[in-house]
Amino acid sequence: MEQEKSTAERDLEELREAVLDDWLTVTSNVTDALRGIQQTFSWRVTRPLRAVRTVSRRAGEIGVVPTGRLVAVEVARRLGRR
Repeated sequence: MEQEKSTAERDLEELREAVLDDWLTVTSNVTDALRGIQQTFSWRVTRPLRAVRTVSRRAGEIGVVPTGRLVAVEVARRLGRR
């Protein structure tokens, strides 16, 4: 009986380790995939465009017509923060 209990505990511990290893592998793969996406041309283009849209939208909300230079300065400031 004691031997069966010991065997069951060992099997349970091996199962826990296997599940943890699988989870760590998946997490690592997701992180690598996200890093790859962020480094693509598309990401490098859409991030600045989003910043420009945000600045323009907020300027419109307060009734200011931003000049191109003002938008460029604000976008550079926002992108420099990240």
